[in-house]
Amino acid sequence: MKITEKDIIDIVSKNYIFREEVLTPIGEDACILFPKQDSNLVITTDTMVQNTHFEDDISPYELGYISAVSNISDLSAMGAVPAFALINLTIEKPEKAYIEEIVKGYNKIFSTFPVAVVGGDTTYGPTSITMTLIGYSTNNNFMLTSNAKNGDKVFISGSVGDSLLARKKNKYHMPESRNNLGNILSEYANSCTDMSDGLLDSLKRVTKKSNLGADISVDKIKIAEELQKKITEGILSWQQILSYGDDYELFFTVSKEKTTALKKLCKSINIEIFEIGTLLEDSNGVNFKYKRNLVDININKKYEHFSK
Repeated sequence: MKITEKDIIDIVSKNYIFREEVLTPIGEDACILFPKQDSNLVITTDTMVQNTHFEDDISPYELGYISAVSNISDLSAMGAVPAFALINLTIEKPEKAYIEEIVKGYNKIFSTFPVAVVGGDTTYGPTSITMTLIGYSTNNNFMLTSNAKNGDKVFISGSVGDSLLARKKNKYHMPESRNNLGNILSEYANSCTDMSDGLLDSLKRVTKKSNLGADISVDKIKIAEELQKKITEGILSWQQILSYGDDYELFFTVSKEKTTALKKLCKSINIEIFEIGTLLEDSNGVNFKYKRNLVDININKKYEHFSK
């Protein structure tokens, strides 16, 4: 049975996560916030559209969860903690059970911070979801992609290619939030970005904006054993795995002087990070090596997720 926009607001309101900065209840024409006065506000927005970011086999729980993680990943890359969300949802069949599952999905992530949903909109049409997240940052090191330095060590926060592997099995990867690491990195990293569009895209952004080259050790990049096997068998290539995206891990660079301290801290709190290379002068270009042998990987080539 279809439900109205008012019914949707009621469902969201019943699952509301309280934050003291919110001065008006959800359902008004606009939200009024009295934000913390000792922090920077960091804002991001992202849209996921059917047949571009997901297919019609995705569950509403998965859609809500992945949309929340993807937006929080952007805040994590800036060293910010999420606090408020606005959600715009377009669906063809607005049914109660469907909406309730989307709310369960995003609240699985939001409840850990917590994040209050303070508004949004619903319309009829092909399925898409847009989230706008507002977070707080207390550190003025925003880890801009243009701030990487010659000699920086290149790190990633976790396994690459898990989303690609999941889609090969007609499933969806449900990544962890790396927000805790993002907040730690603001004390150590020169630059940081999330790998929503793949490791190669993140590497390209950092090197291009900072006018640097890089040496990347492909064998130091963490991937699942199953993916390694598919590479050996010629079923998949490093090019496909490193360009796919949707893993929502962090890609960051740290000066040589701070590398040891960061590794020690992360190990003490059970956060895995992986050193995969070094930034160099721009004249060196970007080189990929597997156990010291050059590997042919095109940093400019993107993976077409839904190509026929």
